[in-house]
Amino acid sequence: MKSYLITNFEIIGMSLFISLVIIMMMLIFMSYIINKDNYSKIAKLYENKFGDLPYTARMARGASLIGSPGIYLAKVDFIMSSILLPYNKIFNYGMSFDEYFFIRTLPSELTTGFKVEAILWVVEIIVLVCFILLNVFFY
Repeated sequence: MKSYLITNFEIIGMSLFISLVIIMMMLIFMSYIINKDNYSKIAKLYENKFGDLPYTARMARGASLIGSPGIYLAKVDFIMSSILLPYNKIFNYGMSFDEYFFIRTLPSELTTGFKVEAILWVVEIIVLVCFILLNVFFY
């Protein structure tokens, strides 16, 4: 058994990495499906109170995680950055402090899914960086 593990170390490592990435992507996709409805509710509340969505959210309104993941992140960024980060002009571009505070004070049943999705994205990035470093140093 020991010799089998030694001779197939690279294959086992790659298989574990691929399975971990697939599991993380499935979790991110499930949170995307849950957040789809919450995003439309938040966007409607935001538009009723302030008029238009922020610039990037308006441009990426129809983006999906499957078709265009980068644009999807721009779409939900005005929610995620308002929930997770303190107010600043870079992450909250085009938003006043009142708009930022409105997003932060939304009910937790609308915002918890976005917090979970952000954590999953961060974990996925950490896993990818660790795998790249392991490949560079040990293979």
